[in-house]
Amino acid sequence: MAGVGGRFDLDELRREAEAEKKAARVRSIVSNVILVVLLIAVAVGGKIGWDKWQEKREADRIAEEAAIAAAEKAAAEKKAAEAERERIAAEKREAEKKAREEAREAERKAREEKIAAEKKAREDERRRKEEERRYAEEHKAEQQELKKYEDRVVSDLSFQIGDHLCYGYGIDDIVDSSVDEARWAELAQLAQKKQTIEFLEELRGESVTNSFSDTRYPDRDTFAKLLDNLDAERFTIVLRLKEEARGRKLALVAPSVEKGLDEPEGSRQMKSGARVIGWTVPFAYGDKLPLFLVDQTTADRFAREWTQLRRRLRSEAAKLDNRDEYVARRLEKELPDFVKSMKIEVTTPPPEDSPAKESVQKREAKPKATMKGSSSDIRTLSGPRNRR
Repeated sequence: MAGVGGRFDLDELRREAEAEKKAARVRSIVSNVILVVLLIAVAVGGKIGWDKWQEKREADRIAEEAAIAAAEKAAAEKKAAEAERERIAAEKREAEKKAREEAREAERKAREEKIAAEKKAREDERRRKEEERRYAEEHKAEQQELKKYEDRVVSDLSFQIGDHLCYGYGIDDIVDSSVDEARWAELAQLAQKKQTIEFLEELRGESVTNSFSDTRYPDRDTFAKLLDNLDAERFTIVLRLKEEARGRKLALVAPSVEKGLDEPEGSRQMKSGARVIGWTVPFAYGDKLPLFLVDQTTADRFAREWTQLRRRLRSEAAKLDNRDEYVARRLEKELPDFVKSMKIEVTTPPPEDSPAKESVQKREAKPKATMKGSSSDIRTLSGPRNRR
């Protein structure tokens, strides 16, 4: 306690007390201010901390939710990936199973097909051999038949002038006849010697390209074409009158629908001065109707008979609209019979009481005219050939 001069000073003490109180108040105020400041700071800090904590908590929550979502997504993706892997694995297993089954089925089918193919191959081979055997037998039989038939037909082919030229009775004794072409004699020789394939080879022309040989005769159609080629071949008959024919008036004629008998197409007279000493006349091997060498009077008589027939037919058809066609058709139909009758008549010997009997008998004693290189009689009433 302060005092003055050693004495207790109440005022001083009061001032000191006041000062102390004031200091205490100041301290209290400062303390309170500081406390307030601290409280404010704490409050602000708490608010800031709270907000930060709330923000951190929200961030943590969001992060947790994000982590949970990410984990869930990862789990879902993992599950999906596992499911996908399982699906792929299942599909792979199924595909492998299916592939194995298909492979087994393919192997089974392959075995079955192989067995079936081998069986079919054996059956086909058996049928092929059977077919070959049957074909060989049929071919052999067919070839034997063709050979027999074609050999016979070829050997029966006639190369006699008399098949294409008919003489009046006895006229062949006063005429030398021949076929000008060497081919005629060559074909005749091949046919006579039954060299069928060589003969047919000569007839090929450009129309037949099929191959044939001694072991493979041509089929019937080809054979017919070859014979058609022969029918179309043209040759030339050469007729030369002998000295005994001097003074006789002979006529070389051909059947004609229009005239009955007419001069052959393409024929030419051979003359010595004004005298006819022979003829050359072309013909086709397949000509159906022969030429005639007869006395002129005989030719004239048959021509008159044909003229009378034509007149009679025209009279019959006078009222028909197609008279000319009717007459032509009837004449064409009558011509073969007319020719046949003429052949019979002109080649028939004269009656026993005929004045010409003696001269006829003399002529019969002479050798018959034949084709050069042939001993066959050229007179015949048959046609060139009979194919079937």
